[in-house]
Amino acid sequence: MGDTLADKNQAYWNHASHFVFKDKWIGGIQSQISEFLTGNIDWIGVRLPTGDNERQTKLMDYACGNGIVSRSLHHLFSKCIGIDLSDGMLDEYRATAAELGLDNSRMSAVQGNLLAPTVTPTTPPLSKEELDGFDLVAICMALHHVEDIALATKRLAERLRPGGVLLIIDWAARDMSDEPEQQASVQIIPSSSEDHHNHHHHHHHHMHDGIDPKHPAAHTISHTNFSRDQIFSLFEQAGCGESRFVLADRLSPVPGARGGQMQLFWARATKL
Repeated sequence: MGDTLADKNQAYWNHASHFVFKDKWIGGIQSQISEFLTGNIDWIGVRLPTGDNERQTKLMDYACGNGIVSRSLHHLFSKCIGIDLSDGMLDEYRATAAELGLDNSRMSAVQGNLLAPTVTPTTPPLSKEELDGFDLVAICMALHHVEDIALATKRLAERLRPGGVLLIIDWAARDMSDEPEQQASVQIIPSSSEDHHNHHHHHHHHMHDGIDPKHPAAHTISHTNFSRDQIFSLFEQAGCGESRFVLADRLSPVPGARGGQMQLFWARATKL
């Protein structure tokens, strides 16, 4: 076992996979994520084939954990592939597939790291064809564990078919100095180019929020949170456009967070 951030994540989440999904606050976050995904399919904007234009439709659930994205959206796709560093998390993903009654041809789990500087084969090995041409690639609550976020976003976008959607779900940067006002007025805000400047202030304060360094998972985290501008820049560098960003309509309790609460965001872009 090496000492890269990926190695640290693999070791930690192999251990944590046995208990993390029993935590009430994790369950609350997953419910919030699923509620948004299932209620905003048009916003996600995956262009699925219609009429006689039948082809396999594919979802890649990257750093899949127990597969909350696949659980929420599997009905839209012919096949869901969950990829994770952690064998323990892949067991959780397989358990979700079994609970949904989906066999390996519909929902399969693969161990691998597609974001490393040198990509190594997955276990079990998948062909280039199997790892390309996705209609949706999602990375949910995992980008903050990735060392090189620009390379990661680019690599994930490369797995999409033209017109496919890259979906990022993670923690939003918040200005803690405005916290009393923000708590009173947190709402879902669909961000587009028109309201770009309304969110600009997030960028300058994102280090005010985040995880206490004493938290047991702190050593696995590279970025505590992300601003809208940062995410849009990552999408652009990865060759994606039609970017959208939505803040959660409520704060989430997070043990170990400096303010005790954090705020989710959903962001999507289309591969050009």
